[in-house]
Amino acid sequence: MEKIQELTGLTPATISKYGLIFAVAFVMFGVGASYITMLVGVAYPTFQSFLALESDGADDDKQWLTYWVCFGVFNIIDQFAGFILVWIPFYYFIKLIFLVALFHPQTRGAEKMYTWYILPIMEKYEKQ
Repeated sequence: MEKIQELTGLTPATISKYGLIFAVAFVMFGVGASYITMLVGVAYPTFQSFLALESDGADDDKQWLTYWVCFGVFNIIDQFAGFILVWIPFYYFIKLIFLVALFHPQTRGAEKMYTWYILPIMEKYEKQ
């Protein structure tokens, strides 16, 4: 990042913003869409999970553990229905938005998805 900053004269925030814009554009146009989507859906949450494990509080641990549960459920569905879902226009763009909504601190989508959908199903079949 420092070398790019020296070459371009841009701040790291601006470089990141441009990188995000290019990544979203690539996903929308289908260029490396599956790779970019999985990179965003796995790499960033993995890094944040590592930081959460090393922190003192338990709140961030719960947030990232909940994300991984939701991510796992989503991936199971995606694997079995993927051959149908890829025919949906802008599927990878929608998937990217969904994954970001799951882990973004402002939306906390994973906690909502877990509480509203996954937990009731698990409680229903837990005894079986």
